[in-house]
Amino acid sequence: MNYDLLNIDESEELKDEEANVVGSLILPKIVPELSKLTMFNGAPFNDFRSSMSLPPTHMHSFSETKVQRMKSPISASLWRQYNKDHMTRTYPSGSRVDSSNYKPLVPWAMGCQLVALNFQSDDCAMSLNDGRFHENGGCGYVRKPISILQTGDEHATKNEILLKIRVLSGCCLPKPHGEKAGEVIDPYVIVRVHDVLEAAGSDSITSSLRKDFLETSERKTKPIRDNGFCPQWKSEVFCFPIHSPDIAMVEFVVMDNDAGFLDDKMCKTSVPVSCLRKGFRSVQFAGQCGKRHGAFDFASILVDVDIEKLPHVPLKINIP
Repeated sequence: MNYDLLNIDESEELKDEEANVVGSLILPKIVPELSKLTMFNGAPFNDFRSSMSLPPTHMHSFSETKVQRMKSPISASLWRQYNKDHMTRTYPSGSRVDSSNYKPLVPWAMGCQLVALNFQSDDCAMSLNDGRFHENGGCGYVRKPISILQTGDEHATKNEILLKIRVLSGCCLPKPHGEKAGEVIDPYVIVRVHDVLEAAGSDSITSSLRKDFLETSERKTKPIRDNGFCPQWKSEVFCFPIHSPDIAMVEFVVMDNDAGFLDDKMCKTSVPVSCLRKGFRSVQFAGQCGKRHGAFDFASILVDVDIEKLPHVPLKINIP
């Protein structure tokens, strides 16, 4: 009889637990005040004008395909205005089955707070991302520049600059893939600038649509034979006009010249244009995942940087 009572009690307890589980699925025990602080509600997107009236806890998520379609100057200005009070997340297209990435500069220029990338891919986009977040000591947070916060009918100023870089020499450059042994390398340096074009009036709308707001230009030095320890290039001065100094990035890539074969990439790094300073500067390289160890402990190049300000151009985008 005692066993029967125990079985009845156990069955009742199981029923109570099942009821609690079902109830928890329907009504989860979350403190409403905490939910308002920590949870963002995904909202469908129709247009930015109606999205601006949503509560700040409502956010949009756009794939890179959707980002590519928002190319017009009016859409860009409205998107920036929306991102002043709301959150936007962008992510790679589902068609990237090889886990490749899109360049994050356009979402950054639009003021997007969450720009998702495939971190398992050691590509150009990840190099740009690492360089951007080194800007604030690697803490994982970078404030929006003032130029991005100026939207709508506000008067902005395009602080275009002319960036001049001369690659002088290198030190302790690693072999491909950080290998400890192998042939002596024939290094050369690629200096690549990733910039965002501002759609500032009818003259630049067509250009911006064609180039998707992005502009990439590069120059490279001549290869130095059989010298990865202390190569000296003393290259000509590479000149790059920069349209958006607050967003633009400079990528330095060291390659190994292989006659008759594809050149090997040895190391790379990216630096925000806004962090560059005039004079002789040491550019340090890192291996995969941005770590400086092993073959990358002392890998660096010496460059001479000069920055000239171009005449200011007043900006005004009228939103009907």
